[in-house]
Amino acid sequence: MHIPRPGRLVSPLPRSLRRTTSACARADEFEEAGLLGDLSGAERAARVDVLTRLVESGESLDELVHATRSGQLAHLLLEHALSPQGKYSLGDIARLSGLSELEVRRWFRVIGRGVSTNEGFYNDGDLALAKAFQEYRKLGLDEKAVFAAARVMGRNIWTVADAADVLLQDRLDAAREHPELALRYSEEIRRLAEYQAQILAQILATNIRYRIHADAVGVQGSEFHLPDAGTMGVCFADLVGFTLLGERGTADDLGRVAANLDRLASDVVSPPVRVVKTIGDAVMMVAPNADGLAAATLDLVEAARGAGLPPLRAGIAWGSAMHSSGDWFGRPVNLASRVVAVAPAHEVLVTGDFYDQLDTDSFWCEPAGSFRLKGLDLPQELLVIGRRQVA
Repeated sequence: MHIPRPGRLVSPLPRSLRRTTSACARADEFEEAGLLGDLSGAERAARVDVLTRLVESGESLDELVHATRSGQLAHLLLEHALSPQGKYSLGDIARLSGLSELEVRRWFRVIGRGVSTNEGFYNDGDLALAKAFQEYRKLGLDEKAVFAAARVMGRNIWTVADAADVLLQDRLDAAREHPELALRYSEEIRRLAEYQAQILAQILATNIRYRIHADAVGVQGSEFHLPDAGTMGVCFADLVGFTLLGERGTADDLGRVAANLDRLASDVVSPPVRVVKTIGDAVMMVAPNADGLAAATLDLVEAARGAGLPPLRAGIAWGSAMHSSGDWFGRPVNLASRVVAVAPAHEVLVTGDFYDQLDTDSFWCEPAGSFRLKGLDLPQELLVIGRRQVA
């Protein structure tokens, strides 16, 4: 049997040939295709093992040649280890789940799975995802609400995946030059994915339980409960000079600073204050309790100073806001985003309405002046706040 040299397209080995080809014959094929290089002994045997597993997963010799040349052989192996080989088409998923193809397409797009018309693209896990939508229907849940919740999860799952990827980068880099190491890593990476899923399931179930309990007993001030609409404080905090840093520094510098800000926000914030989102150099927080939000904001500004970040500043407003699809909307959101733009470095500026909610035994204020804020017709009197020293 003649195997073309690298660079020419070749078809995947037939399944019957995969079953009958001996290990020695396979090694000869890999060597003729230029996949074994100068390897010998145990290293050569390990590389043959990697390549054999990929062939048995459906990869062609041409794909293996390309992956070897680009240093992606280990990634290819891990990809197969984490996601079982597909065996269903989109039509199969629709038929087996009892959904229409249009419904499957819409559902998969919303949850971030993606849609493909390729035969054998989807696996049993994808079928379970489609059947999950049917389970929502059986529960009698409102489909608009189901899709709204799924959109939030679909958008944010990429963030979770990025965070997990960071945990694996050192090992992926090591496996780039030694793809046989990926055989050792593939099982533990699969376990990591399972751990991440368990964490998400536990946190989601716990938080939903707290919300249901608070709704049932009418406890709007519950430590973990944040109403979907109501009067509350909204804070924006951003780093002074971040734009200039972007012009003078590198993408890695910006990423490091943004990651440190995100870490600090997670460290200093606890219920009832909630971090809604971080956007590069900015953090948005909300809370139904003014004292808690003021304390968390002051702690964050001080933590940024101690961490050597560019100076942090913050603006807080109070008013009626509404929660929808993981974000918050309303006048205090718009106002807080304007207030932070005029705040000096290391200071927290607040509106008068917000300060009226504060415990003046715990916090002091000084007039900061009258400011014309973007989008507002009348000047706004703002105050700078701080925490009183305990005697």
